[in-house]
Amino acid sequence: MRILHLWDQAGVAFVLAKYQTMQGHKSNAIMVTEYDKFGIGKFYREYIISTTLQEFVQKSIDEARFSDILHVHSRSDLVHEFRKVFGNSKKIIVHYHGTDIRGIKNQKLPHRSRLSDMAVRSIFTYRRIRDAALFKKRIHSKAQGLADAVVVSTPDLMSIVPKAVHIPNPIDVGHFSPNGPAKINKALTIDTEAIDIKLTLDRCKKNGMNFDIDIYNRIRNPVMYSDMPSFLKRYGLYIDIRYVDGILLENLSKTALEALACGLDVIDYRMKRIHGLPSENAPVNVIDQLDSIYSNVMG
Repeated sequence: MRILHLWDQAGVAFVLAKYQTMQGHKSNAIMVTEYDKFGIGKFYREYIISTTLQEFVQKSIDEARFSDILHVHSRSDLVHEFRKVFGNSKKIIVHYHGTDIRGIKNQKLPHRSRLSDMAVRSIFTYRRIRDAALFKKRIHSKAQGLADAVVVSTPDLMSIVPKAVHIPNPIDVGHFSPNGPAKINKALTIDTEAIDIKLTLDRCKKNGMNFDIDIYNRIRNPVMYSDMPSFLKRYGLYIDIRYVDGILLENLSKTALEALACGLDVIDYRMKRIHGLPSENAPVNVIDQLDSIYSNVMG
């Protein structure tokens, strides 16, 4: 099967392309790699079709001609373009990852990276639209109606996209694995402009968790993806309590999953301490679920 991933959020498309290739598919991800702030595209470069931002849509259409499955990550605006060009001859999967469907409300951009911001902006378009929220809803609703299947990366997104299928985020266990440098006697949490870190610390304090916590801002001080396992393995505990727009996110972040794969304990949104990567996030299990979806839409 020939699979083309369009865009990428936090490396998910790249990991899927890698493990789908390992299982015998022809799978690539087309991406604007000039804004590869965390070096994720560079790390997975053998699975990537690189393009510029200006040429992204046309390059996507050109590459789609040779693909059976068009797996669109976040860029809902592409679905209409594909249907205009290919009609119903191509099978399209729309994949939401979080901010792309939740919206950005009070968040300050850039919330992850310039590339991630562009994905969000492409949905809103930031033109002079009186009701941007309504416009966003229409774009998503139209894309979901035109797609052959819709998937979401975390269970909480099912309340926003009720007809979607939950496909857990795959973690590259070939890259993130236990053992490594000696751990320092501190916990770690990641701060970004999307996260209200004060609410995180307040929740820890209210629950009697007086850990010595390193608060690391990965936006101001990027950790390259190639170095992320060794960075995580300096710690024994990761705090994964995230508030966005004042709402506690009831799911494990991709960083928390990577920490679990590296052997760290994680404090999750329930204030529970967990250990070990859930089997549902093992890439082979994620690929098996996607294969089932692909087979269904292919008929």
